[in-house]
Amino acid sequence: NPAQDAGYKVYASDACQIRPPMDKEIADAIESELTPWRPYGLLMQERKPKHPNDPCLGFSNPELTVKLKKDYFEAIRDSGILSWEDEDAIQLSTDSANATPLDPPAFCYTAMHGVGYPAARQMFSMFPTDNSDDRDQAMTLGNGGTRVHSVLQQQDPDPTFRTVSFPNPEEKGSLDIAQSEAEMNGCDIIFANDPDADRLAVAERDRETKKWTVFTGDQIGTMLGHWLWETVGKKQETDDKKVAMLASTVSSTMLATIAKVEGFHFEDTLTGFKWIGSRGSELNDSDTYRTLFCYEEAIGFSCGDVIFDKDGISAMAVFAQLAMHVYRKGKTVGQHMQSLYDKYGEFVSNNSYFFYQDASIVAKIMEKIRNGGKYVKTIASYTVESVRDLGDPGHDSATPDKKPTLPTSKSSPMMTLRFDNGCVVQLRPSGTEPKFKYYIEMRGQPGVPRDKVQADLQEFSDVVLEQLLEPSENGLTKTKHVT
Repeated sequence: NPAQDAGYKVYASDACQIRPPMDKEIADAIESELTPWRPYGLLMQERKPKHPNDPCLGFSNPELTVKLKKDYFEAIRDSGILSWEDEDAIQLSTDSANATPLDPPAFCYTAMHGVGYPAARQMFSMFPTDNSDDRDQAMTLGNGGTRVHSVLQQQDPDPTFRTVSFPNPEEKGSLDIAQSEAEMNGCDIIFANDPDADRLAVAERDRETKKWTVFTGDQIGTMLGHWLWETVGKKQETDDKKVAMLASTVSSTMLATIAKVEGFHFEDTLTGFKWIGSRGSELNDSDTYRTLFCYEEAIGFSCGDVIFDKDGISAMAVFAQLAMHVYRKGKTVGQHMQSLYDKYGEFVSNNSYFFYQDASIVAKIMEKIRNGGKYVKTIASYTVESVRDLGDPGHDSATPDKKPTLPTSKSSPMMTLRFDNGCVVQLRPSGTEPKFKYYIEMRGQPGVPRDKVQADLQEFSDVVLEQLLEPSENGLTKTKHVT
């Protein structure tokens, strides 16, 4: 991360990020031991001459690091999420019969000035090529590779992130250099990791129009989840061990719809992989489920049951295999995504936020929805089917006991309204900025054109946001207040 955002991730003994109350307990322990146990500054000075080329000054364990890396790649290989040995036998329910294969896609990879390149290179080295006459030839990552090109300008770690305004693949303009490199080298698909390589962005260039499509986190997550279900889950699911998938509650409901149609288990969790991963691990450790996929819309994905945290390297490998398959079946990735919309319905979202000046506005809006404990039943002409309130003490009109299954918080309230027209509205304040965030999604029935669903969503959003939030009266603006 940029220096001002640097920090540590802390993991518990379950190999998942820590959750409350452990975070507070650790902070309290630090506060109680502020006096250093030994003069570390002098210790560093003593060790530096002995370890001039080791940034860890001899405190690291190189042998263990090598072993951990080796174990990681072997675990991914053995987990079954990469199934290239059976690629000719793979047939998705959305594949077109007798389609003319497209030329195989070429990939362009950027590490975004981070640490992902060596791991990406090794992950791709495990792949066979797409050439059916030479399955033993490895697909390698690098400028000498015929299938994958690395963006040299962003390949090596650079703490100044000199070629991007902010090293987040979601930021506008962050993929400009990768797109230029891809075009010069005839690449169809861009894979971009963030600097610590735990997130993954994907973009595709249309071979005819030459225009780029940057897929959303929800689209990537939906495609990965569907692919893993059809290539792994269907084969491995038994009566005793069902497949489970999870997503954050502000992610699209499309994967939940696929789960309902296809019959595997789905749960939503609070935002963040400390919640997603820990619940995925808990389900996987049970006698009932195998957790096959987890994701959050902020381009974080966990494929398989090896690591219950977001991992941009293994997710990239799975998506690369997906892309190679759909091209072989005569579709681009964008066309494959459309085939999923055709089968399960169009899912269109309107996610954004308002700035506020007065923090009490948050409580005012939430109390308006609570309506004295009766909760709103209608908004204009739209009927509210159920409400989930994750404030304290919490409420969910869709559960038998009216209690939410997710943790509640007085300091970080979140409200979910489910409408009978298939729309879901989620509202919450930002935890770090004076923003009131909203996430609105509408599902169209299969066969309803996307532009019709988008028009319906826009009309719905305009009415509901005005009625619920009353932006003018509450001083909510789309631009930040300047004082």
